[in-house]
Amino acid sequence: MTSLPAIGWFMLSEADRDAAHRFLSQLASDGTRDELGLAPIHFAFADRFFPGTSVQHQQLRYVFFVAWAYQELLDISDGGNFDRDRLFEIERRYSLRLMKGVSKLQNSGINGWTKYQARERPVVRASTIYWTALRSWKIVNSIPGTEDVPTESQMQAAWPMLISRDYSDALRSSVIDLFEDMPRAPDGWRRKTGPLDLKLSSIEAEYIRRKWRQAGSGGTPPLLSRLADAGVSTKSLWSRNVLDVASIEERKLLALARSAASIACIARAAYAALVEAKRNKDLETNTRRHSHALPELTARHREAALKIDLDALRAETRMDSHLERFLQEVLEWVRNRGSLDSISRALETRERELKQDRAYLLNAKRRADWQKDVATPLDYRWPVVRQMIIRVGTGI
Repeated sequence: MTSLPAIGWFMLSEADRDAAHRFLSQLASDGTRDELGLAPIHFAFADRFFPGTSVQHQQLRYVFFVAWAYQELLDISDGGNFDRDRLFEIERRYSLRLMKGVSKLQNSGINGWTKYQARERPVVRASTIYWTALRSWKIVNSIPGTEDVPTESQMQAAWPMLISRDYSDALRSSVIDLFEDMPRAPDGWRRKTGPLDLKLSSIEAEYIRRKWRQAGSGGTPPLLSRLADAGVSTKSLWSRNVLDVASIEERKLLALARSAASIACIARAAYAALVEAKRNKDLETNTRRHSHALPELTARHREAALKIDLDALRAETRMDSHLERFLQEVLEWVRNRGSLDSISRALETRERELKQDRAYLLNAKRRADWQKDVATPLDYRWPVVRQMIIRVGTGI
């Protein structure tokens, strides 16, 4: 009898996971639909400049919530296998406390609040979303059986080995610290009620800054860390303030990333205008939002796009030959100031390679519900990262 609820929940969770995967598979790392497969460029530069970050990281204090939840779970473990249900309940407990402390849940940054409000479990939980940060920022300690810092699944699989026992009396003898020098949880952390918020304490903010300094390769702090230490959170990633903090090598990479971002914007704009034109024909409408935006966006980004060094871009991003060929076609189109019709075949081929019969340019049924904001350049997570920098600087 006790296994029935777990089985019922498992089936629901898998359905939710499938739905989430279908949604997230359509997104690039900057939160936009990625019909043209530009995400490899975005991820390569974003991970280089801002390791461990994600567009899903809306509130830095979740790094501590996840760590405190795992350590609590280990402290109360009986030495058996990892108890996912108990982790879910810890996450639910602190999430409900967070929810009671805000006047408006929309845009509050509280992970999964819609699901918790409906007495359900989030499809993608905070512990999964923030584990990359815990690993990349070297917050998670190594554990038996892994050569590197463990993934979340490795941590869970190794769970029975994390408690040593005195087998003479079968009593627990010690519990390891899962996280490096982690600030202590606030008083009353394990209570079901009481105030709890997302504001970083000064100790927590300094801890994050210190961990960011260790997140680079070769002992050099990443650009993320140096921007935070310098208090640089300008609106534009391409600002002089950012360049002043960057190394000579990083300045070259930033210039390359900026050119790639401009090519992406032009390609996205042309794609949107073409889908819009086809949709107008399907539905006998005359929407012109994207066709009107295309000339202005192309003019604005043309110079930066044409500066691109595709060999250098390939070396930095390890993009495949299909993406490189597509970018070459877009560049040639920009260089020749071609018409929308002259780039349509390249756009259709690219989307078909990635989406097959789900491609909007080839599927009139899918186009009927299509809607999209005006194209933007790749942002390499900077809007999220700059908010992180502001939070570790001010403790909000």
